[in-house]
Amino acid sequence: MALTMAHSAPSMWAAVSAWVPITDLASWHAFSRSKGSRYHRMLEGVCGGVPEDPAADLEYRRRSPLFHLSSAAGLPIDIQAGINDGHGSAQVPVDHSLRAFNELAAANGAKEKALTSAEVEFITREARLPPGLKSDPFDEPSRLHEVLFRRTAGPVRLTLFEGAHETDFSAAMRWLETQRPPPALE
Repeated sequence: MALTMAHSAPSMWAAVSAWVPITDLASWHAFSRSKGSRYHRMLEGVCGGVPEDPAADLEYRRRSPLFHLSSAAGLPIDIQAGINDGHGSAQVPVDHSLRAFNELAAANGAKEKALTSAEVEFITREARLPPGLKSDPFDEPSRLHEVLFRRTAGPVRLTLFEGAHETDFSAAMRWLETQRPPPALE
């Protein structure tokens, strides 16, 4: 929902913090179905069928933040994900966060900061960082979970932490407190 709010009304927010987001509903449907969880059936009810149906597929796409994030260019967005997310039945594969970061990096004119397809696939499959992946510096000693990787692309920040599908509310609030609204919102 955080990313949906970000792309739907970017001028309304000073910043957005999104933790372990679902960004592509068709992808989430396939993952849920492969794990035997109930979520794929819920998505079918909301979107009018399976993603393979052209009419339903349009609804999955319309409701998926991944395909609309370019309209949030310029908005500070913090995406946080546990590197182990997606290695359980009711979790969200970490590639949802990685792909959202890549879309926002491109939208903010920093496409060179995007992770490569091979890096995204490796992290998602292995639940660890690929050898040689360079992180931006970070210093957050009071987090609940160890930070493993951070990358910034313009006003967008991606953090991978040791963990799964969870939120560190204190870390989110500390970041949000450093953000300032645009003059129109003050």
